[in-house]
Amino acid sequence: MTDTHLFPYAIALRKNKHYSQSRKRLFSLLTTAADKGPIYLHIAWSYDNQGREAQALNFYQQALEYSLCADDEFEAAFGLACTARCLGRYAEAARHFERLVIRYPARTEIIPFYALCAVALQDTALASRLLMGLVITHPPTDAIADYQSPLVEYWRKI
Repeated sequence: MTDTHLFPYAIALRKNKHYSQSRKRLFSLLTTAADKGPIYLHIAWSYDNQGREAQALNFYQQALEYSLCADDEFEAAFGLACTARCLGRYAEAARHFERLVIRYPARTEIIPFYALCAVALQDTALASRLLMGLVITHPPTDAIADYQSPLVEYWRKI
């Protein structure tokens, strides 16, 4: 199998929960690939998908040391933040989440995880602000949308 076919095959293996086989192929690509960032990201995902966050963390960091497309860069940074939170490295995770919120303000999936991290750091005020902001700016129901304007005013005061 050529290198051009091996990468998609390794991704398919990971998606089908064949994590060690996927990583074996991904690691073999690192020796010859010029574009290592996406490979490191998929190795991180493989460990993460398997519940092996401690191993995933380093590979997210390595992925971010290389050039990545915009989506992969977000995924690597978000994966790093979430994995640090899962490992109980809350202060580190909070710094990552703060940077993510600033850099990717439209990526609302960051907010619940950042709020969980804030709760773990016993910063319930920050968690409340984050979640209220999410609910107000992206109302999950028409009933909340009807009250969006007054909620925004209250939210700005907390």
